[in-house]
Amino acid sequence: MNAAQTRVVLGPADAAILRRVADGDVAALGVLYDRYAPALLRFARRLERHEAEDIVQTVFMRVLRLAPAFDGAAATARPWLFAITARVAQERRRALRRRAAAMLRFSQRPPRTAPAPSDARRDLERGLAKLSVAKRTVLVLAEIEGFAGEEIAAMLGIPVGTVWTRLHHARRELRGYHMGGDL
Repeated sequence: MNAAQTRVVLGPADAAILRRVADGDVAALGVLYDRYAPALLRFARRLERHEAEDIVQTVFMRVLRLAPAFDGAAATARPWLFAITARVAQERRRALRRRAAAMLRFSQRPPRTAPAPSDARRDLERGLAKLSVAKRTVLVLAEIEGFAGEEIAAMLGIPVGTVWTRLHHARRELRGYHMGGDL
């Protein structure tokens, strides 16, 4: 008996499953999850122990979006999924460093006298009203509701890069309104 005859077939090939995922079959994503999540979780724990479960969840959210791009000639999705996991972990580390740097910069600023709560709320409402609906939506979901960029992208059906671009421009416009006295 040769190696091809002794190979155990675990079910449909990954390429077929990913084609079903690309066609919107969420049950197929569950098959892929059951097949690879334990290994991806072990890998993610070695990269970012406290973020591992969130990383794996983000990976499978991305698989929904990236499934059409999977190379159907590949024997398995395993390397592709591990690459996505590594990228997600790296993105989380970068985001954490950016947040830490921002917090440090913020803590080093001299304190300003804050406007009365009603004035601040009114200024915020006026600033938000000046933003486009798209920018305002992303800003509120990220800054007020606390959703991650990937979650916002999934909710709005837009690329995560678009989320970050809109968030950047919304923040810049709000700062411009505040600094320019337009509020």
